[in-house]
Amino acid sequence: MNYFYKILWLKNDDNISSNFNCCLYKSTIVHLYSITRNIKSMETTTIKDKVLNGKNAQSIRATLKARTPKSFEIKNKGKKVSQEVIQTVRLPHPVYMESAEGGNMTDVDGNTYIDTTMGFGPIILGHNHPVVREAVDAQLNKGWLFGLPGEAQFELGELLSDASPCGEEVIWANTGTEATMYAMRAARAFTGKSKVGVFDGAYHGAHDYALLYATFEEGTDNKPNGMYVSSGISDVIKNDTLELLPYRNEVAFDLIRKNKDDLAAIILEGSQNSNPRLNNKEFLQGLRDVCTECDVLMIMDEVVTGFRVDFGGIQGYYGIKADMATYGKITGGGFPIGAVAGRKDVMAVFSGRGGDKKIFHGGTFNGNPLSMIAGKAVLSHLKENKDTIYPSLMKKGNRLANEINKFCEENEYPAQILNAGSKFHMKFQRETINNGFDIKGFYGGEHKQAENEFYLHLLGHNVMVPGVRLAFLCDAHSDEDVTTIIESMKESFQAVREDGLI
Repeated sequence: MNYFYKILWLKNDDNISSNFNCCLYKSTIVHLYSITRNIKSMETTTIKDKVLNGKNAQSIRATLKARTPKSFEIKNKGKKVSQEVIQTVRLPHPVYMESAEGGNMTDVDGNTYIDTTMGFGPIILGHNHPVVREAVDAQLNKGWLFGLPGEAQFELGELLSDASPCGEEVIWANTGTEATMYAMRAARAFTGKSKVGVFDGAYHGAHDYALLYATFEEGTDNKPNGMYVSSGISDVIKNDTLELLPYRNEVAFDLIRKNKDDLAAIILEGSQNSNPRLNNKEFLQGLRDVCTECDVLMIMDEVVTGFRVDFGGIQGYYGIKADMATYGKITGGGFPIGAVAGRKDVMAVFSGRGGDKKIFHGGTFNGNPLSMIAGKAVLSHLKENKDTIYPSLMKKGNRLANEINKFCEENEYPAQILNAGSKFHMKFQRETINNGFDIKGFYGGEHKQAENEFYLHLLGHNVMVPGVRLAFLCDAHSDEDVTTIIESMKESFQAVREDGLI
Protein backbone atom coordinates (compact mmCIF):
# COMPACT_ATOMS: atom_id res chain seq x y z
CA MET A 1 0.00 0.00 0.00
CA ASN A 2 2.89 2.40 0.77
CA TYR A 3 4.35 1.62 -2.65
CA PHE A 4 0.99 2.51 -4.22
CA TYR A 5 1.02 5.94 -2.57
CA LYS A 6 4.59 6.54 -3.71
CA ILE A 7 3.48 5.89 -7.28
CA LEU A 8 0.65 8.38 -6.86
CA TRP A 9 3.26 10.90 -5.67
CA LEU A 10 5.42 10.19 -8.70
CA LYS A 11 2.42 10.66 -10.93
CA ASN A 12 2.09 14.25 -9.78
CA ASP A 13 5.80 15.11 -9.61
CA ASP A 14 6.52 17.75 -12.23
CA ASN A 15 10.24 16.99 -12.11
CA ILE A 16 9.74 13.64 -13.77
CA SER A 17 8.96 13.17 -17.41
CA SER A 18 5.20 13.04 -17.87
CA ASN A 19 5.42 10.18 -20.40
CA PHE A 20 7.61 8.11 -18.13
CA ASN A 21 5.46 8.99 -15.17
CA CYS A 22 2.25 8.02 -16.96
CA CYS A 23 3.60 4.70 -18.16
CA LEU A 24 5.03 3.85 -14.76
CA TYR A 25 1.76 4.76 -13.07
CA LYS A 26 -0.40 2.72 -15.47
CA SER A 27 1.86 -0.34 -15.38
CA THR A 28 2.02 -0.22 -11.58
CA ILE A 29 -1.74 0.09 -11.23
CA VAL A 30 -2.24 -2.88 -13.53
CA HIS A 31 0.32 -4.85 -11.53
CA LEU A 32 -1.26 -3.94 -8.21
CA TYR A 33 -4.71 -4.80 -9.54
CA SER A 34 -3.43 -8.16 -10.68
CA ILE A 35 -1.88 -8.86 -7.28
CA THR A 36 -5.08 -7.78 -5.46
CA ARG A 37 -7.24 -9.91 -7.75
CA ASN A 38 -5.02 -12.94 -7.17
CA ILE A 39 -5.07 -12.42 -3.40
CA LYS A 40 -8.86 -12.14 -3.41
CA SER A 41 -9.09 -15.22 -5.60
CA MET A 42 -6.88 -17.14 -3.18
CA GLU A 43 -9.01 -16.01 -0.23
CA THR A 44 -12.23 -16.94 -2.02
CA THR A 45 -10.82 -20.31 -2.99
CA THR A 46 -9.71 -20.95 0.58
CA ILE A 47 -13.16 -20.16 1.99
CA LYS A 48 -14.85 -22.18 -0.74
CA ASP A 49 -12.60 -25.14 0.00
CA LYS A 50 -13.44 -24.92 3.69
CA VAL A 51 -17.14 -25.09 2.88
CA LEU A 52 -16.75 -27.82 0.28
CA ASN A 53 -14.49 -29.90 2.49
CA GLY A 54 -15.86 -28.97 5.89
CA LYS A 55 -17.37 -32.00 7.59
CA ASN A 56 -20.11 -30.01 9.31
CA ALA A 57 -20.94 -27.93 6.25
CA GLN A 58 -21.41 -30.93 4.02
CA SER A 59 -23.26 -32.95 6.63
CA ILE A 60 -25.87 -30.28 7.24
CA ARG A 61 -26.37 -29.69 3.51
CA ALA A 62 -26.97 -33.40 2.96
CA THR A 63 -29.42 -33.51 5.86
CA LEU A 64 -31.44 -30.49 4.70
CA LYS A 65 -31.59 -31.66 1.08
CA ALA A 66 -32.66 -35.15 2.11
CA ARG A 67 -35.53 -33.95 4.26
CA THR A 68 -36.99 -31.35 1.83
CA PRO A 69 -37.70 -33.26 -1.42
CA LYS A 70 -41.19 -31.72 -1.85
CA SER A 71 -39.74 -28.21 -1.60
CA PHE A 72 -37.32 -29.19 -4.35
CA GLU A 73 -40.22 -30.40 -6.52
CA ILE A 74 -42.12 -27.13 -6.00
CA LYS A 75 -39.11 -25.10 -7.01
CA ASN A 76 -38.82 -27.07 -10.28
CA LYS A 77 -42.53 -26.62 -11.01
CA GLY A 78 -42.29 -22.89 -10.64
CA LYS A 79 -39.70 -22.15 -13.33
CA LYS A 80 -42.12 -19.91 -15.23
CA VAL A 81 -43.06 -17.94 -12.13
CA SER A 82 -40.87 -15.21 -10.69
CA GLN A 83 -40.93 -16.32 -7.09
CA GLU A 84 -40.92 -13.79 -4.28
CA VAL A 85 -39.23 -16.03 -1.77
CA ILE A 86 -36.52 -14.86 0.62
CA GLN A 87 -34.44 -17.93 1.22
CA THR A 88 -33.45 -18.52 4.79
CA VAL A 89 -30.33 -20.38 3.74
CA ARG A 90 -28.46 -21.04 0.51
CA LEU A 91 -29.90 -24.35 -0.55
CA PRO A 92 -30.64 -25.20 -4.18
CA HIS A 93 -34.27 -24.45 -3.35
CA PRO A 94 -36.29 -22.47 -0.82
CA VAL A 95 -38.05 -24.30 2.00
CA TYR A 96 -41.80 -23.96 1.37
CA MET A 97 -44.25 -23.77 4.25
CA GLU A 98 -47.61 -25.54 4.58
CA SER A 99 -48.95 -24.63 8.02
CA ALA A 100 -48.21 -22.77 11.24
CA GLU A 101 -49.38 -22.93 14.83
CA GLY A 102 -48.28 -20.89 17.83
CA GLY A 103 -44.53 -20.29 17.62
CA ASN A 104 -43.93 -23.00 15.00
CA MET A 105 -44.13 -23.49 11.22
CA THR A 106 -44.30 -26.77 9.30
CA ASP A 107 -42.98 -27.16 5.76
CA VAL A 108 -44.48 -29.17 2.89
CA ASP A 109 -42.31 -32.16 3.86
CA GLY A 110 -43.65 -32.23 7.42
CA ASN A 111 -40.60 -30.70 9.13
CA THR A 112 -41.53 -28.42 12.02
CA TYR A 113 -39.44 -25.38 12.99
CA ILE A 114 -39.39 -22.86 15.80
CA ASP A 115 -40.30 -19.78 13.76
CA THR A 116 -38.65 -16.41 14.32
CA THR A 117 -39.87 -14.98 11.02
CA MET A 118 -43.34 -14.28 12.41
CA GLY A 119 -44.54 -13.16 8.99
CA PHE A 120 -41.74 -10.54 9.06
CA GLY A 121 -43.19 -9.12 12.27
CA PRO A 122 -47.03 -9.11 12.22
CA ILE A 123 -47.55 -12.35 14.16
CA ILE A 124 -47.14 -11.11 17.73
CA LEU A 125 -49.64 -13.46 19.41
CA GLY A 126 -48.52 -16.57 17.50
CA HIS A 127 -49.68 -18.30 14.35
CA ASN A 128 -53.35 -19.27 13.96
CA HIS A 129 -54.31 -17.62 17.22
CA PRO A 130 -57.92 -18.42 18.18
CA VAL A 131 -58.99 -14.78 18.69
CA VAL A 132 -58.01 -14.00 15.08
CA ARG A 133 -59.26 -17.26 13.58
CA GLU A 134 -62.67 -16.96 15.20
CA ALA A 135 -63.11 -13.35 14.14
CA VAL A 136 -62.08 -14.03 10.54
CA ASP A 137 -64.22 -17.19 10.31
CA ALA A 138 -67.26 -15.19 11.38
CA GLN A 139 -66.55 -12.48 8.79
CA LEU A 140 -66.05 -14.99 5.97
CA ASN A 141 -69.65 -16.06 6.42
CA LYS A 142 -70.70 -12.45 5.77
CA GLY A 143 -68.35 -11.66 2.84
CA TRP A 144 -64.75 -10.55 2.43
CA LEU A 145 -64.73 -7.56 0.06
CA PHE A 146 -67.36 -4.86 -0.30
CA GLY A 147 -65.56 -1.85 -1.76
CA LEU A 148 -67.66 0.26 0.60
CA PRO A 149 -66.92 1.08 4.24
CA GLY A 150 -68.03 -1.10 7.14
CA GLU A 151 -68.26 -0.59 10.87
CA ALA A 152 -65.04 -2.50 11.55
CA GLN A 153 -63.01 0.26 9.83
CA PHE A 154 -64.11 2.71 12.49
CA GLU A 155 -63.75 0.26 15.35
CA LEU A 156 -60.16 -0.55 14.39
CA GLY A 157 -59.54 3.14 13.71
CA GLU A 158 -60.61 3.98 17.27
CA LEU A 159 -58.25 1.35 18.68
CA LEU A 160 -55.33 2.64 16.60
CA SER A 161 -56.10 6.28 17.32
CA ASP A 162 -56.31 5.67 21.08
CA ALA A 163 -53.02 3.72 21.07
CA SER A 164 -51.04 6.14 18.87
CA PRO A 165 -49.84 9.26 20.76
CA CYS A 166 -50.19 11.37 17.60
CA GLY A 167 -53.24 9.60 16.17
CA GLU A 168 -55.96 12.22 16.14
CA GLU A 169 -57.14 10.85 12.78
CA VAL A 170 -56.40 7.67 10.80
CA ILE A 171 -56.52 6.64 7.12
CA TRP A 172 -56.15 3.09 5.75
CA ALA A 173 -53.87 1.60 3.12
CA ASN A 174 -52.85 -1.93 2.15
CA THR A 175 -49.21 -2.09 3.23
CA GLY A 176 -46.58 -0.34 5.29
CA THR A 177 -44.93 0.70 2.02
CA GLU A 178 -48.10 2.53 0.99
CA ALA A 179 -48.37 4.12 4.43
CA THR A 180 -44.91 5.72 4.28
CA MET A 181 -45.51 6.82 0.69
CA TYR A 182 -48.78 8.53 1.64
CA ALA A 183 -47.24 10.12 4.74
CA MET A 184 -44.46 11.68 2.64
CA ARG A 185 -47.02 12.93 0.12
CA ALA A 186 -49.16 14.40 2.88
CA ALA A 187 -46.15 16.17 4.41
CA ARG A 188 -45.25 17.82 1.11
CA ALA A 189 -48.85 18.91 0.52
CA PHE A 190 -49.32 20.29 4.04
CA THR A 191 -46.06 22.24 4.22
CA GLY A 192 -45.66 23.23 0.58
CA LYS A 193 -42.03 22.11 0.80
CA SER A 194 -40.47 19.44 -1.40
CA LYS A 195 -37.85 17.47 0.55
CA VAL A 196 -38.11 14.65 3.08
CA GLY A 197 -35.20 13.73 5.37
CA VAL A 198 -34.31 10.03 5.64
CA PHE A 199 -31.63 8.38 7.76
CA ASP A 200 -28.77 5.98 7.19
CA GLY A 201 -29.65 2.36 7.94
CA ALA A 202 -33.38 3.01 7.47
CA TYR A 203 -36.01 0.94 5.71
CA HIS A 204 -39.36 2.53 4.84
CA GLY A 205 -40.75 0.13 2.27
CA ALA A 206 -40.36 -0.59 -1.43
CA HIS A 207 -41.47 2.63 -3.17
CA ASP A 208 -39.00 4.88 -5.01
CA TYR A 209 -38.71 7.36 -2.13
CA ALA A 210 -37.70 4.62 0.28
CA LEU A 211 -34.99 2.70 -1.59
CA LEU A 212 -32.12 5.09 -1.06
CA TYR A 213 -29.39 3.82 1.24
CA ALA A 214 -26.75 6.05 2.70
CA THR A 215 -22.97 5.98 2.41
CA PHE A 216 -20.23 8.18 3.83
CA GLU A 217 -17.51 9.93 1.88
CA GLU A 218 -14.31 11.35 3.35
CA GLY A 219 -14.52 15.00 4.28
CA THR A 220 -18.32 15.31 4.41
CA ASP A 221 -18.49 15.92 8.16
CA ASN A 222 -20.73 12.94 8.76
CA LYS A 223 -23.20 13.87 6.05
CA PRO A 224 -24.43 10.70 4.31
CA ASN A 225 -24.41 10.33 0.55
CA GLY A 226 -26.94 8.13 -1.19
CA MET A 227 -26.94 5.00 -3.27
CA TYR A 228 -29.98 3.19 -4.65
CA VAL A 229 -30.72 -0.42 -3.82
CA SER A 230 -32.69 -0.79 -7.01
CA SER A 231 -32.33 0.26 -10.62
CA GLY A 232 -35.14 2.11 -12.36
CA ILE A 233 -35.27 5.04 -9.90
CA SER A 234 -34.81 8.56 -11.20
CA ASP A 235 -31.87 10.61 -9.95
CA VAL A 236 -34.35 13.44 -9.49
CA ILE A 237 -35.61 11.69 -6.37
CA LYS A 238 -32.20 11.57 -4.75
CA ASN A 239 -31.13 15.03 -5.79
CA ASP A 240 -34.33 17.06 -5.43
CA THR A 241 -36.67 15.33 -3.00
CA LEU A 242 -34.61 13.52 -0.34
CA GLU A 243 -32.16 14.79 2.25
CA LEU A 244 -29.98 12.08 3.79
CA LEU A 245 -29.30 12.39 7.52
CA PRO A 246 -27.02 10.51 9.94
CA TYR A 247 -28.80 8.33 12.54
CA ARG A 248 -27.88 8.68 16.23
CA ASN A 249 -25.66 11.63 15.33
CA GLU A 250 -26.32 15.24 16.36
CA VAL A 251 -25.03 16.39 12.95
CA ALA A 252 -28.59 15.55 11.85
CA PHE A 253 -29.89 18.46 13.93
CA ASP A 254 -27.63 20.92 12.10
CA LEU A 255 -28.61 19.51 8.70
CA ILE A 256 -32.31 19.91 9.52
CA ARG A 257 -31.72 23.53 10.53
CA LYS A 258 -29.68 24.16 7.37
CA ASN A 259 -32.36 22.70 5.07
CA LYS A 260 -35.48 23.79 6.96
CA ASP A 261 -36.79 26.00 4.15
CA ASP A 262 -36.96 23.01 1.78
CA LEU A 263 -37.59 20.22 4.29
CA ALA A 264 -41.23 19.17 4.61
CA ALA A 265 -40.59 16.34 7.05
CA ILE A 266 -38.19 13.78 8.39
CA ILE A 267 -39.17 10.11 8.55
CA LEU A 268 -37.43 7.64 10.81
CA GLU A 269 -37.70 4.36 12.67
CA GLY A 270 -37.54 4.92 16.42
CA SER A 271 -35.76 1.57 16.56
CA GLN A 272 -34.23 0.66 13.22
CA ASN A 273 -34.66 -2.80 11.73
CA SER A 274 -30.96 -2.84 10.81
CA ASN A 275 -29.93 -1.57 14.23
CA PRO A 276 -32.61 -2.54 16.79
CA ARG A 277 -32.11 -0.95 20.19
CA LEU A 278 -34.08 0.79 22.89
CA ASN A 279 -31.65 3.49 24.00
CA ASN A 280 -32.59 6.13 21.42
CA LYS A 281 -34.69 8.44 23.59
CA GLU A 282 -32.18 11.30 23.83
CA PHE A 283 -31.59 11.34 20.06
CA LEU A 284 -35.31 11.12 19.26
CA GLN A 285 -36.15 13.89 21.72
CA GLY A 286 -33.47 16.04 20.08
CA LEU A 287 -35.07 15.41 16.69
CA ARG A 288 -38.49 16.25 18.11
CA ASP A 289 -37.20 19.55 19.46
CA VAL A 290 -35.37 20.62 16.29
CA CYS A 291 -38.34 19.68 14.08
CA THR A 292 -40.62 21.85 16.22
CA GLU A 293 -38.05 24.65 16.11
CA CYS A 294 -37.71 24.49 12.30
CA ASP A 295 -41.38 23.84 11.42
CA VAL A 296 -40.51 20.44 9.95
CA LEU A 297 -42.95 17.55 10.38
CA MET A 298 -41.74 14.48 12.24
CA ILE A 299 -43.01 11.17 10.80
CA MET A 300 -42.41 8.11 12.99
CA ASP A 301 -42.32 4.89 10.98
CA GLU A 302 -44.12 2.48 13.33
CA VAL A 303 -44.77 -0.20 10.72
CA VAL A 304 -42.58 -2.66 12.67
CA THR A 305 -42.44 -1.05 16.13
CA GLY A 306 -46.16 -0.33 16.30
CA PHE A 307 -47.63 -2.63 18.99
CA ARG A 308 -44.33 -4.54 19.15
CA VAL A 309 -42.30 -2.91 21.98
CA ASP A 310 -45.31 -1.30 23.67
CA PHE A 311 -49.03 -0.97 23.03
CA GLY A 312 -48.33 2.67 22.19
CA GLY A 313 -45.49 1.71 19.87
CA ILE A 314 -42.09 3.38 20.03
CA GLN A 315 -43.78 6.75 20.71
CA GLY A 316 -45.50 5.30 23.74
CA TYR A 317 -42.33 3.58 24.91
CA TYR A 318 -40.27 6.79 24.81
CA GLY A 319 -43.05 9.28 25.54
CA ILE A 320 -42.32 11.19 22.32
CA LYS A 321 -45.14 12.44 20.09
CA ALA A 322 -44.63 12.63 16.32
CA ASP A 323 -46.72 14.67 13.88
CA MET A 324 -47.60 11.59 11.82
CA ALA A 325 -46.97 7.89 12.28
CA THR A 326 -47.16 5.02 9.81
CA TYR A 327 -48.45 1.55 10.70
CA GLY A 328 -48.76 -1.92 9.17
CA LYS A 329 -47.93 -5.51 10.17
CA ILE A 330 -49.35 -6.15 13.67
CA THR A 331 -52.13 -3.61 13.06
CA GLY A 332 -53.76 -6.02 10.58
CA GLY A 333 -53.49 -9.13 12.73
CA GLY A 334 -51.60 -11.01 10.02
CA PHE A 335 -53.67 -9.68 7.11
CA PRO A 336 -52.47 -6.97 4.66
CA ILE A 337 -52.80 -3.47 6.07
CA GLY A 338 -51.26 -0.02 6.17
CA ALA A 339 -52.28 3.09 8.07
CA VAL A 340 -51.29 6.71 8.61
CA ALA A 341 -52.20 8.37 11.90
CA GLY A 342 -51.49 11.98 12.76
CA ARG A 343 -52.41 15.48 13.80
CA LYS A 344 -55.89 16.57 12.72
CA ASP A 345 -54.65 19.58 10.76
CA VAL A 346 -52.08 17.50 8.85
CA MET A 347 -54.52 14.65 8.19
CA ALA A 348 -56.96 17.15 6.65
CA VAL A 349 -55.06 16.77 3.35
CA PHE A 350 -56.53 13.26 3.05
CA SER A 351 -60.15 14.29 3.66
CA GLY A 352 -60.15 17.46 1.60
CA ARG A 353 -60.62 19.77 4.57
CA GLY A 354 -57.22 21.21 3.65
CA GLY A 355 -58.69 22.94 0.58
CA ASP A 356 -56.29 22.96 -2.36
CA LYS A 357 -53.86 20.86 -0.32
CA LYS A 358 -56.00 17.77 -0.85
CA ILE A 359 -54.05 14.67 -1.94
CA PHE A 360 -55.12 11.48 -3.63
CA HIS A 361 -55.05 8.19 -1.80
CA GLY A 362 -56.98 5.01 -2.44
CA GLY A 363 -56.93 1.31 -3.17
CA THR A 364 -59.33 -1.51 -3.95
CA PHE A 365 -58.52 -3.36 -0.76
CA ASN A 366 -58.15 -0.39 1.61
CA GLY A 367 -60.12 -1.07 4.76
CA ASN A 368 -61.19 -4.52 3.58
CA PRO A 369 -63.32 -6.45 6.10
CA LEU A 370 -60.86 -9.28 6.79
CA SER A 371 -57.94 -6.97 7.64
CA MET A 372 -60.19 -4.75 9.77
CA ILE A 373 -61.71 -7.65 11.69
CA ALA A 374 -58.36 -9.41 12.24
CA GLY A 375 -56.71 -6.16 13.32
CA LYS A 376 -59.52 -5.37 15.72
CA ALA A 377 -59.22 -8.85 17.28
CA VAL A 378 -55.45 -8.57 17.79
CA LEU A 379 -55.37 -4.98 19.06
CA SER A 380 -58.27 -5.64 21.44
CA HIS A 381 -56.46 -8.68 22.83
CA LEU A 382 -53.20 -6.75 23.19
CA LYS A 383 -54.97 -3.88 24.92
CA GLU A 384 -56.68 -6.20 27.39
CA ASN A 385 -53.46 -8.13 28.15
CA LYS A 386 -50.75 -5.50 27.65
CA ASP A 387 -49.61 -5.67 31.28
CA THR A 388 -48.58 -9.31 30.84
CA ILE A 389 -47.75 -9.70 27.13
CA TYR A 390 -45.27 -6.84 26.76
CA PRO A 391 -43.17 -7.55 29.87
CA SER A 392 -43.03 -11.21 28.81
CA LEU A 393 -41.90 -10.36 25.28
CA MET A 394 -39.28 -7.96 26.61
CA LYS A 395 -37.96 -10.55 29.07
CA LYS A 396 -37.66 -13.29 26.42
CA GLY A 397 -35.97 -11.00 23.89
CA ASN A 398 -33.48 -9.61 26.40
CA ARG A 399 -32.64 -13.09 27.68
CA LEU A 400 -31.90 -14.34 24.17
CA ALA A 401 -29.69 -11.35 23.35
CA ASN A 402 -27.85 -11.30 26.67
CA GLU A 403 -27.03 -15.01 26.72
CA ILE A 404 -25.81 -15.14 23.12
CA ASN A 405 -23.77 -11.95 23.49
CA LYS A 406 -22.12 -13.32 26.62
CA PHE A 407 -21.38 -16.62 24.85
CA CYS A 408 -19.88 -14.86 21.82
CA GLU A 409 -17.73 -12.61 23.96
CA GLU A 410 -16.43 -15.44 26.15
CA ASN A 411 -15.63 -17.63 23.13
CA GLU A 412 -14.41 -14.81 20.86
CA TYR A 413 -17.01 -15.36 18.16
CA PRO A 414 -17.24 -12.34 15.81
CA ALA A 415 -20.96 -11.81 16.35
CA GLN A 416 -23.48 -9.98 18.51
CA ILE A 417 -27.24 -9.63 18.78
CA LEU A 418 -28.86 -6.21 18.74
CA ASN A 419 -32.40 -6.23 20.08
CA ALA A 420 -35.36 -4.02 20.87
CA GLY A 421 -37.23 -6.37 23.15
CA SER A 422 -38.67 -9.17 21.02
CA LYS A 423 -37.17 -7.80 17.77
CA PHE A 424 -33.56 -8.89 17.22
CA HIS A 425 -30.86 -8.91 14.55
CA MET A 426 -27.58 -10.87 14.62
CA LYS A 427 -24.53 -8.96 13.36
CA PHE A 428 -21.37 -10.87 12.52
CA GLN A 429 -18.84 -8.50 14.08
CA ARG A 430 -17.56 -7.69 17.55
CA GLU A 431 -16.94 -3.98 16.97
CA THR A 432 -19.30 -1.55 18.69
CA ILE A 433 -22.34 -0.57 16.62
CA ASN A 434 -23.82 2.90 17.01
CA ASN A 435 -25.45 3.43 13.62
CA GLY A 436 -25.73 1.84 10.18
CA PHE A 437 -22.22 2.82 9.16
CA ASP A 438 -20.72 0.81 12.00
CA ILE A 439 -22.33 -2.35 10.63
CA LYS A 440 -19.54 -3.96 8.65
CA GLY A 441 -21.79 -6.58 7.13
CA PHE A 442 -24.39 -4.08 5.93
CA TYR A 443 -23.32 -4.59 2.32
CA GLY A 444 -21.47 -7.86 2.94
CA GLY A 445 -18.76 -8.23 5.57
CA GLU A 446 -15.65 -10.28 6.08
CA HIS A 447 -17.61 -12.98 7.93
CA LYS A 448 -20.36 -13.28 5.32
CA GLN A 449 -19.65 -16.93 4.52
CA ALA A 450 -19.53 -17.82 8.20
CA GLU A 451 -22.85 -16.02 8.65
CA ASN A 452 -24.43 -18.01 5.80
CA GLU A 453 -23.16 -21.28 7.23
CA PHE A 454 -24.35 -20.35 10.72
CA TYR A 455 -27.95 -20.00 9.54
CA LEU A 456 -27.66 -23.22 7.56
CA HIS A 457 -26.78 -25.07 10.76
CA LEU A 458 -29.48 -23.23 12.69
CA LEU A 459 -32.09 -24.46 10.20
CA GLY A 460 -30.69 -27.93 10.72
CA HIS A 461 -31.56 -27.50 14.40
CA ASN A 462 -35.12 -26.68 13.31
CA VAL A 463 -34.89 -22.96 14.05
CA MET A 464 -36.22 -20.76 11.23
CA VAL A 465 -34.68 -17.30 10.83
CA PRO A 466 -35.78 -15.10 7.89
CA GLY A 467 -33.38 -14.43 5.05
CA VAL A 468 -33.31 -10.71 5.95
CA ARG A 469 -32.02 -11.81 9.41
CA LEU A 470 -34.42 -9.49 11.24
CA ALA A 471 -36.15 -11.88 13.60
CA PHE A 472 -38.95 -11.80 16.16
CA LEU A 473 -40.32 -13.63 19.15
CA CYS A 474 -44.04 -13.88 19.81
CA ASP A 475 -46.27 -14.37 22.83
CA ALA A 476 -46.69 -18.06 21.94
CA HIS A 477 -42.95 -18.77 22.20
CA SER A 478 -42.32 -20.50 25.50
CA ASP A 479 -39.27 -20.16 27.72
CA GLU A 480 -38.34 -23.63 26.50
CA ASP A 481 -38.47 -22.38 22.90
CA VAL A 482 -36.09 -19.55 23.80
CA THR A 483 -33.77 -22.07 25.45
CA THR A 484 -33.80 -24.20 22.30
CA ILE A 485 -32.99 -21.18 20.11
CA ILE A 486 -30.08 -20.21 22.39
CA GLU A 487 -28.60 -23.71 22.51
CA SER A 488 -29.05 -24.16 18.75
CA MET A 489 -27.20 -20.90 18.13
CA LYS A 490 -24.33 -21.99 20.34
CA GLU A 491 -24.01 -25.34 18.56
CA SER A 492 -24.19 -23.61 15.16
CA PHE A 493 -21.35 -21.26 16.10
CA GLN A 494 -19.27 -24.23 17.18
CA ALA A 495 -19.94 -26.12 13.94
CA VAL A 496 -18.85 -23.13 11.85
CA ARG A 497 -15.67 -22.76 13.91
CA GLU A 498 -14.83 -26.44 13.55
CA ASP A 499 -14.91 -25.99 9.77
CA GLY A 500 -12.42 -23.14 10.10
CA LEU A 501 -14.67 -20.30 8.92
CA ILE A 502 -14.32 -18.22 12.11
